Amino acid sequence: MGETMSSYHFYEAEKKDTNEIFEILKNFENEVKELNYPKVDNDKLKTKIFYFLQHGKILMVKNLDKDKLIGLSVMHNTEYLWSTENILNVQVIYVLPEYRSLEVFNNIMKIIKTQANDKAIHLSISTKLVASQLLERVGFEQMGNIWRMK
Repeated sequence: MGETMSSYHFYEAEKKDTNEIFEILKNFENEVKELNYPKVDNDKLKTKIFYFLQHGKILMVKNLDKDKLIGLSVMHNTEYLWSTENILNVQVIYVLPEYRSLEVFNNIMKIIKTQANDKAIHLSISTKLVASQLLERVGFEQMGNIWRMK
């Protein structure tokens, strides 16, 4: 027997969504414990959420069948360090593991591309996730790596 596809709603976050955003980002912290990132400072995370609500965009992904926030993307317009040309900097794309699918990712990317409005899009991966083929499929070009010294 085949599975039925879930219905998803993709929308821009508002201030009233702050608690849901906070909770899903805390889930992200739990998922990457093995990377030894610093513990999340709850007050700072809330401040950053408010910052991006005011100065950037937070895209929310809700599973309508379960009325549950299952993912988000945080982005903002900025400039290159050496130029006044604008770029869209994607801070994070996160989807709960059990909801990760090509369908959800492609829809998130379609919205990100629309938000970029023909500007370059920069996305850094700092979770050891190997997603080169997936990112190339949607049009990204690998430009380097992120290095960290402990």
